[in-house]
Amino acid sequence: MKEVKGALVFIGDELLCGLVENLNASFALKELFQEGFYVSEVSVLPDKVDVIINRLRQIAEENSFIIISGGIGPTDDDLTTLAVAKAFKLSFEADKKIAESILKRTSNQQEFAIKMAILPKGAKFIGEEKGCAGYVLELENCVIFCLPGVPEQFKELLKTKVIPFLKSKLPPRHLFYLKVVSFFGIEETALNKELRNFVSEELSAGFYPGLKGVKLVLKGKKERVEEVVTTLKEKFKESLVSEEGKSLEEVVGELLTKNNQKISVAESCTGGKLSSLFTSVSGSSAYFERGFVTYSPESKVELLGVKKETIEKKGIVSFEVAMEMAVGCRKVAKTDYGIGITGFAGPTGGTEDAPVGTVFIGISWKDKVGALRCWFCGNRHEVQEAASYTALDMLRRVILYDKGVFSYRFAQGYKERAF
Repeated sequence: MKEVKGALVFIGDELLCGLVENLNASFALKELFQEGFYVSEVSVLPDKVDVIINRLRQIAEENSFIIISGGIGPTDDDLTTLAVAKAFKLSFEADKKIAESILKRTSNQQEFAIKMAILPKGAKFIGEEKGCAGYVLELENCVIFCLPGVPEQFKELLKTKVIPFLKSKLPPRHLFYLKVVSFFGIEETALNKELRNFVSEELSAGFYPGLKGVKLVLKGKKERVEEVVTTLKEKFKESLVSEEGKSLEEVVGELLTKNNQKISVAESCTGGKLSSLFTSVSGSSAYFERGFVTYSPESKVELLGVKKETIEKKGIVSFEVAMEMAVGCRKVAKTDYGIGITGFAGPTGGTEDAPVGTVFIGISWKDKVGALRCWFCGNRHEVQEAASYTALDMLRRVILYDKGVFSYRFAQGYKERAF
């Protein structure tokens, strides 16, 4: 008996050219894994019938099921159904009810709806509830699902049709628990060192570092995964952002909403990037009051109340200016928190004492204001993004722990004063 395993096949020249992001792949892999189904391979194929035919034949010999995405729509480049029929030497059948179902729910022309209703013999239509293409074909040793490439339709049919069908026909090989835990401000090597005594056949760990922090993907038996998460929470309490894989902007937004608090920001070198992160979250109007992009020294003085003498004595990129920016935007906007960012994003600028990549991030709350000096490596965009996410995390820690002393691997100093 063939081992229960499956393959994902994504069809479309646009995927191979990089013109369209393959959102369906990551979604399908995660959903199938959580349900206990093993995926042995993922293929991306061009809109060429002969190529699709040959690969489907090979994959069907080695797998219990195949999930195909794309190429089953109404246009001339939708060739998947033709390739499936030829690959397994099947004739075609037209179903008027399918065409009628598609026409009722979409604006497709009749000729296109008719094309989408012509399926390989033995195929069962599964897209009637969404008014879209989609069918399942049970062969002797393999089940084939053909789903639309449109992400919303693909996801809906995968969850409501494909997975229930698989569970009824092909018992899952294993059930694993998957958890994504996100951290900020620590190296993945620190997490790896702590996890060495836990990783085994019952638990695996994957590390995915980036400018937004480190995502740790744990999979294994639920009790083992939760044991590890508990240990990491105790060891890296302040660096832990989320146990559900949520982004920093989502977590900070939830904290501000929960506390009924508001934030304002004043940006220089980040040019509005931090404001954009705040407003990328739905419902952010409840807590994001306003943002200032004060790029010139004059704008910092005129809009935020930064003192001219501070700029002249300490420099536009300094602890003191970052703090005055944070205090200034908070006073003007009358918010609970204020953030000020000033730095050299590069590639030009910088000084001997503050080279390119140096950024000062100020934060004001209650009767305090503090500023962190950071150095970020990378190009201009990377420095801006790293500074913006660091500012988000500083705010997160201030809200949770009411203190401004931060331990970050890229930090080069911290100053704080009352005001």
